[in-house]
Amino acid sequence: MAHRTALPETNHDDDCQLISFTNKLPYYVRHLCKSTNKIKTPPIASKSKDQNKSSDVDSTQLLDENHHQSVAVFSLSSSSSSSSSLQESIGISSIMSTRVLPVGFYHEQDQTTSHEKISNSSSIIKCFNTSYREQIPFTSSCSSSSSSTSSSSSTNPSTKRDLISSKKSVEHFIPTVDTLTIEQNLFNMVRFDIIKTNFCDYYQLGDFVRSGGFSDIHEGIRLSDNKKVVIKFIPKEKTKNWLMINQKKYPAEILLHKAVHEIQGIIHVYDYFENADHWILVMERLRNCQDLFDYLESRDRGRLSEIAAKKFFQQIVQINLAMLRKGVVHRDIKSENILIDLDTDSLVLIDFGASAIFKSSVSYYSDFHGTKQYKSPEYILKKRYTGATSTVWTLGVLLYDMVCGNLPFESEEDITGHRLVLKSYLSSELKNLIQRCLAQNPDRRPSLEAILEHPWLKN
Repeated sequence: MAHRTALPETNHDDDCQLISFTNKLPYYVRHLCKSTNKIKTPPIASKSKDQNKSSDVDSTQLLDENHHQSVAVFSLSSSSSSSSSLQESIGISSIMSTRVLPVGFYHEQDQTTSHEKISNSSSIIKCFNTSYREQIPFTSSCSSSSSSTSSSSSTNPSTKRDLISSKKSVEHFIPTVDTLTIEQNLFNMVRFDIIKTNFCDYYQLGDFVRSGGFSDIHEGIRLSDNKKVVIKFIPKEKTKNWLMINQKKYPAEILLHKAVHEIQGIIHVYDYFENADHWILVMERLRNCQDLFDYLESRDRGRLSEIAAKKFFQQIVQINLAMLRKGVVHRDIKSENILIDLDTDSLVLIDFGASAIFKSSVSYYSDFHGTKQYKSPEYILKKRYTGATSTVWTLGVLLYDMVCGNLPFESEEDITGHRLVLKSYLSSELKNLIQRCLAQNPDRRPSLEAILEHPWLKN
């Protein structure tokens, strides 16, 4: 089954965009932004000079002069663009004004800072061996503001882990829509945030686990309570998806993951750090888990019974629905990115490296970051797709894999030619659901809400 281990395919023509929101946010946000432009926050003792220099890039110079009064600035990849394509002009009256930013902009700007930054930021490995120093409790504004602004579609943080660890089967959980937009939530997450650089004061690096895409995964321990964690190193020069908020650039993976990590069934984010070459993401570590890919490999004939597949598939649909309603699309749903908590049979979604802002069902994306066997036919034929319908397509591929033991398509010709072979032992209701999810015409695919109401899941 080597086909299921194919490396993610990336569109290397990605460009970043600068998006300026012109006084569309609530009054308190506009007032806060104007105040922070006038009053400089005094430096904190533990904040090093290299951190300050990393945010010295004057991104407002790249914006049109007519938009200097904008409230917040977001730098997004083409994957997170609005319904307008990069080639289309956007009028001044539009909510967003777009300007293309070269892919290497962040890294090039980072190299122009003084040599003091480089000398102060030694290699990661050297830092890992530093001795323990006095711990300072860290309270990130991301946690508080994220939980307060997303409470309508997220589980209460104090009870979230209890719900995941419960053996009680998940009923049809339909999340409500956030009252704030994803842009407003992201702004609230980081407006008071101070990005830490002293990773080794808080965590001890453990064994190397694996390399995924462009990042490296390690085990680790939180020094304050010896809690086991997972640590992900994201190299700046290989990262193509960026968000820029208040003239500070962040990997889209970190902020979009943080924006939805309180949803039941998404791996929890504890912390993040920045140094000269990497961003470091610290996440929870499940006690007893296995990814869905290995779980399927260990089953008889590499597949699940319909009863077991139904339980898992219902969970992953609900997780994706909750994310879309919070304004985030994952874009790389596959068995390798889904963990199974073996104590509870609960699914947990990981790896937001390909995630993007989800604006609406008619907003198109023109880049692809996933695995080639999961490509939707509309991307192959037209080089564009929408977040919701492409999610349904990948879920159809995943469902087929769970119940058949192999992927439905091996090549782009198979996908566009719709060479779908349904096994005879599948029930008629399951065949119908797979066929609908894998419809060639994206407009004919069911919504995530409709999938949850399908007879195969309801019976």
